[in-house]
Amino acid sequence: MQRRKSIKNMALLAGGLVALPHWAKAWSLESLPPMALPPLPMLEGNTLALIIEAIIPESETKGAKSLGVPAFINTMLADCYEKKVVDNVEKSLARVEGIAQAKFQQGFAALPLAQKQALLLELEKGEDKDLKDFYSLIKNLTIQGYTTSEYVQTTFLKYEMVPGHYYGCVPVKS
Repeated sequence: MQRRKSIKNMALLAGGLVALPHWAKAWSLESLPPMALPPLPMLEGNTLALIIEAIIPESETKGAKSLGVPAFINTMLADCYEKKVVDNVEKSLARVEGIAQAKFQQGFAALPLAQKQALLLELEKGEDKDLKDFYSLIKNLTIQGYTTSEYVQTTFLKYEMVPGHYYGCVPVKS
């Protein structure tokens, strides 16, 4: 065994343990880099929120829009998907606006919920691969964001953070 190398490693370890508390207190939320802006411009982001609202609308329970699913999808697009996919989402959101103008002579935002849902159903069953991919992605992310929200997990799925509670003092029959 090399005694000098061992002593050096122990000294480095001791120095690291002394410096660790200072390092752990040195960062804060303000010192972290700012989060990137959402990948979608405001108009497209609004259209995205309306599409999400049409997929899971408000009823006696909260809808996807009120649970923050648009922010979830923006974060997922920014952090988890390639630029090609995000570009397709942007183009498809603009095309949805164009389809609504052509078919109903008004923007997607002005349409009643039934017409929005009918337009989205046409996208899902249509022949255009880019629009089908776009709608499939948005629908899947909406369902994922909605079902993993705290509201749905605790209200409907009875999610327990630590399942299998341990009851320590239980009388035992002899």
